[in-house]
Amino acid sequence: MIFLIPLFLFASVKSEIINFYKKTYPNIIIEKITANPALPKHYKKIKFLLSPKQNSGSIIIDGKYYYITIKAEIPVFVATSIIRQNSPILPYVVKKIVKFRYFYSKPLEKISSNLIASKIISKNSVINESNTKIAPAVLREERVTVLIKSKNITISSSAKALRDGNIGDIIPIEMNRKIFNAKVTDKGVVNLEN
Repeated sequence: MIFLIPLFLFASVKSEIINFYKKTYPNIIIEKITANPALPKHYKKIKFLLSPKQNSGSIIIDGKYYYITIKAEIPVFVATSIIRQNSPILPYVVKKIVKFRYFYSKPLEKISSNLIASKIISKNSVINESNTKIAPAVLREERVTVLIKSKNITISSSAKALRDGNIGDIIPIEMNRKIFNAKVTDKGVVNLEN
């Protein structure tokens, strides 16, 4: 007579903790996980109470609280000099591996050529989602070409953009000390709206 014993496969708690962090930071390198009390070898249910931005916090495993701390490193881009607002990020960055700590905003995994600083970035600062943005077609305070179309004639002038704008956006411009609304039609070009 043969008895079949059901076999339940449980994932390791440590691999679940690693996966929890890798969802937010795919390139994180977790070196060590410590827990108080010691983590069980197997579990049925796990709940994370901590944020993936933190390197320590509580989790609940099968109804029991555990306090975990991770020691990890993460590759990030760091500013090699001060980057002024609305200036290109490249080539003023270098990739470094830093100790994982609390990040106010998620560090960028790659830098595209159209990425600019959304505010002044200090030397040695981590390049992240909150201090960068994709360059708009028109930048605030930038001189733009204004096209004024009327029947069979197009007049070209110059103005100052009063707000950032992407193609299709209506933005305020200042021309001859008066404020007008204009539609962004190309990089540095707006059409005056009637």
